[in-house]
Amino acid sequence: MKKGIVLILACFMMLVLGGCDSGEHIPLTPEESDAIAQYSAYLIMKYDTRKTHKEKLLDEKQLKDAYKEIAAEEAEENGTLSVTPTPSPTPVPERDLKTPEVDPPEVTPAEPIEIPDEKSGFESLGECFENKFKVSFVKSTIGESYRSELEYFSLNAPEGQKLLVTEFSILNESSKELTFATKDYNVAYKLISDKKTYKPKMSLIANDLLLLEKKLAPGESTSGILVFFIDKDDTPKSVVVTNTDISSDKSFVITLNN
Repeated sequence: MKKGIVLILACFMMLVLGGCDSGEHIPLTPEESDAIAQYSAYLIMKYDTRKTHKEKLLDEKQLKDAYKEIAAEEAEENGTLSVTPTPSPTPVPERDLKTPEVDPPEVTPAEPIEIPDEKSGFESLGECFENKFKVSFVKSTIGESYRSELEYFSLNAPEGQKLLVTEFSILNESSKELTFATKDYNVAYKLISDKKTYKPKMSLIANDLLLLEKKLAPGESTSGILVFFIDKDDTPKSVVVTNTDISSDKSFVITLNN
C-alpha cells in the first residue's frame, strides 16, 4: 500500500512539474512549488521502509530555528556576538563626617515691659467704675497660701509659684442702695513684674473681685480681692486697671511695695 502511495505521488509530481501539452494547467508560484516538493520529500522519507534516508526532514518553523542556531554559532566563532558590558559601579564620593559649622541663632533681646504713666491715666480707681463707687487699693500680700476671713479653707499656690493677693475697698457714697456687680463694668486687670505680665486667676473666694456682686446701703462698704499666681523668682511691680468702654488710652496704675 505504501508503495502505491509513493507511485501515485510520483505521477502527480510529474504531471505538476512536467506539465501537460494537451490542456491548460494552473500556474504555480515558486513558493507553492517549493512547498509541494518539501511535502513530497517528507512523504517519501516517511514511507521509506528501508530507511535509506536517515536524515530528518524539517518543517518550515524548525528550518528557521535551525538557521538561527547556525547563524548564532558562526557569530560566536567569529567573535561578533553582542555582549552587554557589565556596568562599572560609580564611585561614591566620600562623606565629610565633620560637623558643619553653624552660626549661632540670633537672640532677640526681650522688650522692656512698659508701665503706663500715672499722670496720663485716670485720676482715681473709681473712674474705672464710672465713679458710681469709691474704689480704693488697700494692700497686697505675697505668700505660699492665702486664707480669707470669709472662708474656712486656704488657697495654695501651685508648685514653683507664689500668691500675690491685692485687696480693694468699695464704698457706696450715694444716698441710696446700690448693687456693685463686676459684670456691669468692662474692667480689666494686669500685674506687671520684673520679667512678664500676669492676669488674675478666678478663685472660689466669696469676695473675689472678678465675680463680686453685692448690695450696698448708703455709706456701706465691702472688700474685694484679686489673686495672681506668679513665678517664685519674680518680683511684682504694679497693677494696671483699665476700662476700654470709658477710654482706650487711659488706665489707673497701682504701685506695689512688696
